[in-house]
Amino acid sequence: MASQDFSYSEVPSSAAGVAVPAIVPNGESSQALVAPGLYGPQGIPGGFLPRGPEILHSGFDQQWLWHCLRRRWLMALLMGLLIGGATAGLLLWLFPESSSITALLLVKSNPANTVALEQQQRLTPKDFEIFQQTQLALLKSQFVLQSALSKPEISQLDAVVKEPDPVLWLVEELRVSYPGEGEILEVRYDGEEKPEEMEKIVDAVIAAYDSEVLNKRRIMSNETRSSLSKLQDEVKRELQDKMDKYATLAEQYGGMESSTTENDVNVLMADLRLIQKQLAEAKALQVDIEVMKQLALQQARSVTALETAVQTELAADPMLGQYQEQKYNIDSQIASLESATKRGNSPQLKQLRQMRAKSDQDLQQYKLTKEREIRDRLKQAPNDMLSQTMTEYTLRKQANDSQIAELEQDQEDKLEELKQRGATSPMLEMQQQEIEQLKEVEQGIAIRLRSWDIEADAGQKRIQVMQPATATENINQIQRYSIAGVGGVAAFCLTCYGIALIEFGRRRLNGPDQVDEGLGIRVLGALPSVSSRKSLGPGNAVAAQLSESIDNVRATLMHDSTSRHRQVVLVSSPVTMEGSTTVASHLALSLTRAGRRTLLVDGDIREPSLHKLFGMPLGDGLCEVLRSELDVTDAIRATNTEGLWLLTAGLCDMDAVHALATDLPQPIFEKLREEFDFIVIDGAPVLGLSDTLSLGQYVDGVILTVLRDHSEIRKVYQAAELLKSLGIRLIGAVVNGVPIKADRRVTRLHRAAAKGARKLPPKAVRSQS
Repeated sequence: MASQDFSYSEVPSSAAGVAVPAIVPNGESSQALVAPGLYGPQGIPGGFLPRGPEILHSGFDQQWLWHCLRRRWLMALLMGLLIGGATAGLLLWLFPESSSITALLLVKSNPANTVALEQQQRLTPKDFEIFQQTQLALLKSQFVLQSALSKPEISQLDAVVKEPDPVLWLVEELRVSYPGEGEILEVRYDGEEKPEEMEKIVDAVIAAYDSEVLNKRRIMSNETRSSLSKLQDEVKRELQDKMDKYATLAEQYGGMESSTTENDVNVLMADLRLIQKQLAEAKALQVDIEVMKQLALQQARSVTALETAVQTELAADPMLGQYQEQKYNIDSQIASLESATKRGNSPQLKQLRQMRAKSDQDLQQYKLTKEREIRDRLKQAPNDMLSQTMTEYTLRKQANDSQIAELEQDQEDKLEELKQRGATSPMLEMQQQEIEQLKEVEQGIAIRLRSWDIEADAGQKRIQVMQPATATENINQIQRYSIAGVGGVAAFCLTCYGIALIEFGRRRLNGPDQVDEGLGIRVLGALPSVSSRKSLGPGNAVAAQLSESIDNVRATLMHDSTSRHRQVVLVSSPVTMEGSTTVASHLALSLTRAGRRTLLVDGDIREPSLHKLFGMPLGDGLCEVLRSELDVTDAIRATNTEGLWLLTAGLCDMDAVHALATDLPQPIFEKLREEFDFIVIDGAPVLGLSDTLSLGQYVDGVILTVLRDHSEIRKVYQAAELLKSLGIRLIGAVVNGVPIKADRRVTRLHRAAAKGARKLPPKAVRSQS
């Protein structure tokens, strides 16, 4: 066969490792083979090669996605279900079922039973707001939470044990608020811990609040009332003594007349009235001094005062200010980035949000630690205000007691002088006035005690537990399963997409259009997929369509042979398992049915298969002819089909392989051309072996068989370019495995033939083909 000129620029890079014809100085090719890849375009080592058709570099679109998933649907389905289910399970684990534990306390502004309270003792709206906020701070204060967690039945709960710092955990997670800004104080916890455990914890916090805040306030109130009650008892005893003394004087001087002048008596009576007035004021002042003392003690021991002092020092702490400033700066950066970017999930935003969460955690940890230190220091440190108040109380009490003693002594002296002057009526009158004054003092103390009792009772009933801790389970059930479902579906879709993308990397053939339009290789025919031998039985629709499709290839080949010499045809494929043997054998049978003497040659000498297909022995075939052990006419065997002969591959060895690379096959094929109308060679794959390239030098053209969903487009292109670069004519391609619906006219005729029905005359059959 005459050699053809070709350019080195047509040699694809993928042809490395396959022998190619050597180039002589005049530019003509030789039958000798050399290793490729030594020279690039224009003889430049490692020269640049063209990119090839667009289909080799096209992007991953919807059509590719569909075909890739169609090929890998089972793997995509199983892997998608597995990964999607695992993702859904992981999300269910990451977002566990949450429960809401809620307790309600009633905080009244002015209790209903405080009618007896004076109007000035009632809370104003502003005072009540301060009172409410104080209760919020006290309920989540560190000493209340520590008291609740220190109980053995609480400290041993799993929800408490697993937390490194339970107090910090409750400070961050426990929610206390006034819903709707009313009088209901809500204590709430939302989390995945066991509901029964969190009910105990919330109830323990409320009990600790009652014990550490409300109960201590009641105890201090009781202490103040006890002091007033003691003072009242003292006044009552003094009053009783005065009354007894008055009765004694009245009985003793009942019938005596006064011997003193009226002027002297009036002077003494005026002095006594002044002394009694001063004495009453001193005793009233004594009550005020005692009340002031108790109030000072109560304020010094008050939890609210301690918390106020702690919060005041915390507000002035510079380190706390730095943490808050750092948090403010981070919030400003987050707000700026969120307004500047359309997506809120940029890496910089994620990093800033993580920094903010870390800053919040550090702030809470530092605040708790500092609060604990301040509280311990204030408890151990002397109270200067209390010391000053107690000193003032001591001095005022001493001065007042001294004044009372002096006034009482003056009163006794004046009374004794009146007694000596015999003025019984004025004495009894003065005694009566003193009794009345003591009654007024005792009545004032009684009023104070009643007011104190009413106010204490109002304070006790102002805060009441309306609802103990109650759990509402599965508050996030819809969100939880929604997240798991969306995550599972997303993981399923991403898995399917990933598998399709991996499959896309191999760019397998989707259909004949990618060969014809994509690679520019002429498609001679498309053959249906043959799943089993049963599908090739007589009368089967697949067998009928396969035979009809092969006849189309035969018609194209015979039509080309009239204009071009197409006597020797090599059927090959880019790689193995792409249907070259099927196409070669059926094409030979089709040519035989057309009345052409046809020889079928098994050119795949390394892995022959035609001898099995026709039930003939492997030996005495092409390899023996190449080794000159047998004449080619003696190696040809007739088959059961009239007009079809077979040349098997023979027993292959390295001598036979090397003989293909020499000029020995040329006289063999010249002799075969004289005896047969068509010679169909079932060749080895183009890529990876040199056998097909060697045989290609003696054939009139090559039919490239490819398999849908198996052949890789890049390898098809490489094989075609390699054949063209060696000057081997590429007649076209046959696409196997194409889903073709059989024409009813074709199947009806084949079924009729299978049932032994009347056959058409040979001339009619030949005219239809």
